Amino acid sequence: MTVLPERPSSVQFTDELNGVLAEVAAAMGADSATVLVLEPTKTALEPLTSIGLDRTPRLATRVPLGQGFAGRVALTRSSVRLDEITAENVLNPVLHAHGIRAVVGVPLVDGDELVGVLHVGSRTAGRFVRSDELTLLDISKQVAAMVGARLRAAEYSAAEALQRSLLPVLPPDLVGLEAAVRYLPAEGELGGDWYDLFELPDGRVGVVMGDVVGHGLDAAIVMGRLKSALRAYALEHEDPAAVLSMLDRKISHFEGGALATVILGIAAPPYREFVFSSAGHWPPVLAVEGQPPGPVEVARGLLLGVDSSRPRSSSAVVLEEGSVLCLYTDGLIERRADLVGSDSIDTRLARLSTALDPDVSAEQNCRNIVAGLVSQDVIEDDVALLVLRAH
Repeated sequence: MTVLPERPSSVQFTDELNGVLAEVAAAMGADSATVLVLEPTKTALEPLTSIGLDRTPRLATRVPLGQGFAGRVALTRSSVRLDEITAENVLNPVLHAHGIRAVVGVPLVDGDELVGVLHVGSRTAGRFVRSDELTLLDISKQVAAMVGARLRAAEYSAAEALQRSLLPVLPPDLVGLEAAVRYLPAEGELGGDWYDLFELPDGRVGVVMGDVVGHGLDAAIVMGRLKSALRAYALEHEDPAAVLSMLDRKISHFEGGALATVILGIAAPPYREFVFSSAGHWPPVLAVEGQPPGPVEVARGLLLGVDSSRPRSSSAVVLEEGSVLCLYTDGLIERRADLVGSDSIDTRLARLSTALDPDVSAEQNCRNIVAGLVSQDVIEDDVALLVLRAH
């Protein structure tokens, strides 16, 4: 017997939604029912699925917010009824092609967020009345919940896949320098945290920790772009401050409104002195045998995206043999205000410092940090962690 593979969840979701739309159309005596979703830039609606229009919704026109029938519903977040559709008031050619003459549409609002538009159509002009608008508004709650949940799940999966694909699982082997990394995704929305460790053609190595402000797929996309741009700029500029200045210009021009913290260190073999520059990021924590561990002061400038005209500077951090250096994102040391209590940022920084042990490997240090500062806690924000040990 041939075992058929499971259908993709997107197909299952569409089938379930089409079942709801069929019930909606039957209850309202409509000839079609359609769902459009707000696309990621939140400037236009795209057709998701429809019943009564064959499989042609994929041919439908993207509808800018405020334009046409569906765009007006989305922009005003209110129901709209048209007794007779025309080429001017309805942009979707599929409705015209199937003889739809009257439509009523309502916004799909999940919580406080607009996720799309639901509309039904009839081949009879003037078919719908005010009571139909109220009925569809009531039905829209169920549809909005389905669509909102689906969009959130799809965005989370896309963001996680993008982050995983961009974060190196195994750092490069470097003579005299051990490295270990961890990425722990948040249990809510994913953020734009990233780390990187890369070799340059002349033998130097770059180490990066960054965090795009915000959550979800948008933050992950910006993170991916910044990571690629930083590597490219590091090929052209030896000074980390110059690299971050170029990155600041990039984010300010091409990623309008985006903000990010980044710290970049570059060292030549044998990797005993790193030159660091920071764009508003938390300082590294250093542990050296026989000395008290703690944060290291490095040259620190504004976050990326605030003011790209401001100059940046660099400073050196020496790694003696056996010393351990830790870079991290704020998910490791920050907690929600109502959960802090005695576990303040200063307390957690102290715990991070004491967790570092120059006598064990970089990998074991990573394990110790996760056990000591994360353990069984709910991860509210992504945690990225990179440990270097000179040997």
